Amino acid sequence: MPINLKPVVLMLLLVWLNGWQSVKAAVIEDLYEARIAVDNQSKQAQVKAFSLAFKQVLLKVRGNSDLLNDQKITSTLPKATRFVRAYSYDRQGSQLYLVISFDPNPVQNLIRSAGFPVWDKRRPDSILWLAIQTTDALSRQIVTASQYPEIYQQMRSSAAHRGLSLTLPLWDLGDVESLGVYDIWGEFNNQILQASERYAASSVLSARIYQKNALITDVATPENTATSQIWLADWLLMEGGDILTGQVQGDNPTLIAKALVDGLADQLSSKYAIDLSKVDRANSKIQIVINNMDSLNYYTQASSFLANMSIVNDATLVKQQGPRATFELDLLGDVEDLNNAFRLDNKIRPVVDDFGQRISDLEFFWVK
Repeated sequence: MPINLKPVVLMLLLVWLNGWQSVKAAVIEDLYEARIAVDNQSKQAQVKAFSLAFKQVLLKVRGNSDLLNDQKITSTLPKATRFVRAYSYDRQGSQLYLVISFDPNPVQNLIRSAGFPVWDKRRPDSILWLAIQTTDALSRQIVTASQYPEIYQQMRSSAAHRGLSLTLPLWDLGDVESLGVYDIWGEFNNQILQASERYAASSVLSARIYQKNALITDVATPENTATSQIWLADWLLMEGGDILTGQVQGDNPTLIAKALVDGLADQLSSKYAIDLSKVDRANSKIQIVINNMDSLNYYTQASSFLANMSIVNDATLVKQQGPRATFELDLLGDVEDLNNAFRLDNKIRPVVDDFGQRISDLEFFWVK
């Protein structure tokens, strides 16, 4: 039966949809490529570069560093040449690089055979806000690219190595007017989210970096202890309506930045990567309803959109009733994985009731 939307409900729905349209995802095109600095074009240097590049690619495709501790993965690294599709040399100034491209299917098969999920190349865009305290409370300041270029460079490098789409704040007038150092330090999530709206990121991470005294004990002589300064970061992650908190530590703020980006990649990959070993292929087919499809063109667009999703093995239009279309999907995952995938695009959004609550996990609205 067609869904009739009252004017007030429609207005609420449009407001809700606008919020979802601001969510942004990126397509990471270089997941299976790596660029390694080499001293020469010798066979020895080439084999070493292949192994290092393969390790980087496996980490990007998985999205989580846990696979690097797996025996099957580590034993395959020296055999990286079996997975190479193409390579070439490139010289930038005095530095020579080996640019390597790996074959996606064998790489994915290796990761899955080792028991790990594969993260699709369409990934949520994230933004990271940082504040730092170098001495006392009076020294708290915002981490900007101009004042802390090494931290910004580390975050960009870490994001690239993890296949993460990371936006770093411009800290122009717009940012300065909407967010202050004490908003970040106090973990005021409403202010942080409002400042993040202009960047349309689907996940928002903020952190406060500071030093703390720690007692260091010599293992050989436990009676010998010394006080040392360690760097810590308390972080707050807001993603998909969830709020997570935690803490990382490191020897300096630059390593703290790396740990924050690595932790963010671990969190997102654990949510969005699909573990095919847990998919019940016998019960993989579901039917979803998409509303607001009042022309043949929209039916065609929706069919193509669904069929091209990485989580969808096959999509078939099984029923058409006015602006409502029923599709049968053969999923490479579950309904939660499907909803996560929909969140990364602006074409299909859940239908909500008068109170803004979802009508069904399988009821959606086509955004024109």
